[in-house]
Amino acid sequence: MFNFYRGLLLALTLLVPAQGFAQAVPLEDLFKQSEFGNAAISPSGDYLAVTVANGDRRNLAILDISDLTSLKITASFHMRGGESPSSLVWVNNERLLFESVIQAGAVEAPMATGRVYGINADGTNRRQLFGVQAGSFAGRLMNIVSYLPNDPEWILIEQRSFDNERPIAQYMHVDDGRLRRRITSPLGRGGFLADQNDQVRFAYGTDDNMVYQFAWRETEESDWKTFKNTLESDILPISFNPAGNGVYFSSREVGKLGIYEVTLATGEIKPVLPSENVELDLMSTLSPLQWDAQRKNLLAARFMDGKPEWRAINEDTHEMTWLRQLEAMYDGFYVHIFNWTADGKRALVGISGDVSDTEYFLLDTETPELRFMVAARGWLDPNQMRPMQPVQFEARDGTELHGYMTLPAGFDGETAIPFVVFVHGGPHGPRDRWAFDPFVQTFATNGFGVLQVNFRGSGGYGQAFEEAGHREWYGKMQDDVTDATLWAMEQGFAAKDRTCIAGASYGGYATLAGITKEPDLYACAWGFVGVYDLPLMKKEGNVPSFEAGRRYLDRVLGTDEEELIARSPARQVERIKTPLFIVHGAEDLQAHFGQFHFLREQLDKHEIPYEWMFVEGEGHGFYKTENNVAMMERVLEFMKKHTAKQ
Repeated sequence: MFNFYRGLLLALTLLVPAQGFAQAVPLEDLFKQSEFGNAAISPSGDYLAVTVANGDRRNLAILDISDLTSLKITASFHMRGGESPSSLVWVNNERLLFESVIQAGAVEAPMATGRVYGINADGTNRRQLFGVQAGSFAGRLMNIVSYLPNDPEWILIEQRSFDNERPIAQYMHVDDGRLRRRITSPLGRGGFLADQNDQVRFAYGTDDNMVYQFAWRETEESDWKTFKNTLESDILPISFNPAGNGVYFSSREVGKLGIYEVTLATGEIKPVLPSENVELDLMSTLSPLQWDAQRKNLLAARFMDGKPEWRAINEDTHEMTWLRQLEAMYDGFYVHIFNWTADGKRALVGISGDVSDTEYFLLDTETPELRFMVAARGWLDPNQMRPMQPVQFEARDGTELHGYMTLPAGFDGETAIPFVVFVHGGPHGPRDRWAFDPFVQTFATNGFGVLQVNFRGSGGYGQAFEEAGHREWYGKMQDDVTDATLWAMEQGFAAKDRTCIAGASYGGYATLAGITKEPDLYACAWGFVGVYDLPLMKKEGNVPSFEAGRRYLDRVLGTDEEELIARSPARQVERIKTPLFIVHGAEDLQAHFGQFHFLREQLDKHEIPYEWMFVEGEGHGFYKTENNVAMMERVLEFMKKHTAKQ
């Protein structure tokens, strides 16, 4: 294994010309908010909608692209109350709908407000169509079930509310939000699927034990029928098959990872896109599904077994032919088709990778031509970034672990170098991904190797792998991080006395766990917006503030107070020998800022030296470029000081 991985990573690293030991990139360039995102092209191909950066949130802009020699902005939407537009959808040639989200910090997942807005391409008729008033909590959530192309003034939606466990399907007028007709699900806590004729014929939900249930009917006038769920695991209905007699599902159950099809009349299940190692790639801001131009038929799904890969249900389509041609053109990058025009002649395409954020192109299949439109971070030069390569190895108990390694320019494959073991947050559900990451690039372009590991408990590798991390904080989850560190050292990549551990959110917890559980392993440690005391985590912050959050914490952490204390690194600080730097935002309610203060109290009590940074006006992760730059300047100075050759 040593020769294989060492040779593979060295060969791939040397594909990028070395210019000295590292190519430092201005921190401001790395941490400026992406300029564009969340793009969608209108069905006619005349308009492009994008979100644009505006401080700690985003705004909406609509561009007229009917004449590509003279692009112009026709409309904009500036949101209030910290909201940002998301999930942009053209429901007809002139009308755009979008949801609003609130994100309390740069490393916190956006939270849906339940509000849906509409705006015309020329900027007229801008209004809220669905949801409670701005400033209120999301009492209802809405999803589009069908776009009704034969009736462009209406869409078919489903709505769920916290005071009614049974979802409702209704028709919504896209201009004013009025509703007509009402279909109530026979099942609780789920949703609907419509077939290719826009008929609501499938419902899914869960029972009181959160076991998935299903119902279907032959026509909208027929009675609902049910069939047994033989997949049993955490599954997600996706769409009807083209024939309309079956439904596609994704499954997270080990041995049944991937996408399956159930025949409604018989309940028979067969594999469509089975996967040996990974589940459907849901943990991305980009949809993991590719549809045909009419948004009716599922064509492909994305999996990330190392690098992202489109696996097709039907290769013999116009849309998939073009996707494969684009992949061949941009070998080594990830190609994503956001959506097609209604006639299938043009598409909005995204090209991204580990060394570049998304660049948006307009594909014209008749010319044919691929025209650059905008870039998320157009100021960055991909040639200055460092490639990220998938790795795999075994934990001490034989469990196969997967991760990524990023090496600085000039690494010769012979001399071990300073490293950062960078632990992802979550921890249950999120995973490390092959994608552009400003933190990884900061380390790698400043001379550090970077190792990321999807320890047990991470998402992406099936339900059993994720649940293997439940009640293993400070246990097997941390052992996996330790084993990853030791693997990098044994393979000759990471210098044994020059390797640091770092991370944000749960990664901050793992950082403190690493230097208390393995006090002689790391040269330095940086914890960012971390959780450090588990009893406190169950009392303070936004997670324990609602019933579902409390149940989640009980499930993943347990309820034994003594066990929680024993697994809290803030209660073990007397074991710390490693230089430590901790950073937090004063408005952090996810990893509550009380965690930072409690850790400092414990460090001071035991006279453990440390450095700290506490930033007003920031939450769970930093938005402001200047705050990220100031923090990372100190982090780099701190790490270089403690990993310098003696």
